[in-house]
Amino acid sequence: MSKIFGIGWAKTGTTTLGKCFQILGFDHQSQNLELVKDVGKGDLSRIIALAENKDTFEDWPWIIVYKQLDEAFPGSQFVLTKRKSEKWIRSYKNMLNKQSDASEEVNEIRRTLYGLPFPNVSESQLIERYEKHNSEVERYFHNRPGDLLVVDWEEGSGWNELCNFLGKDIPSDPFPHANKGAYSKGLTLSKIYDGFKKWVR
Repeated sequence: MSKIFGIGWAKTGTTTLGKCFQILGFDHQSQNLELVKDVGKGDLSRIIALAENKDTFEDWPWIIVYKQLDEAFPGSQFVLTKRKSEKWIRSYKNMLNKQSDASEEVNEIRRTLYGLPFPNVSESQLIERYEKHNSEVERYFHNRPGDLLVVDWEEGSGWNELCNFLGKDIPSDPFPHANKGAYSKGLTLSKIYDGFKKWVR
């Protein structure tokens, strides 16, 4: 049975995509960090089992196992949410700035997801990993344009692109720009970066 997988990196509008799927009437599954441990072990049985019982997906762990999901569910469609790298890293650092120091369990999850030595990572490493994911996805689907939709909500993508791709009527609901980053007043990029350096120390 075909599925629809959102495989954009975290902080690219994945929550917005999930809300869209729900508005369109799909039985949706969002992030499930418990399954990340299975990815680390190389056992995708629980991930595949959950995917069999839902229609649409976004966020972790779906992002990093799209090739295996493509193989397990032939005929599925994939949506890559993107944003400019400088906007992505700003959003990611803003999120980290609001969190307490990461536990070893959280760092282990992030090591699995990113393939980077958390907590000892740099901004350039994070950006490189983000851009690598996007390029790998587009290269993987290069000869299959009907299977991949690439969107950037900040650049005007919305219901038209998504519904045309999925063969769905455009709903009357306004497009849901969900989980917008709340940037503290007076919070400059340098302050965000100070918090980022504290988090990765």
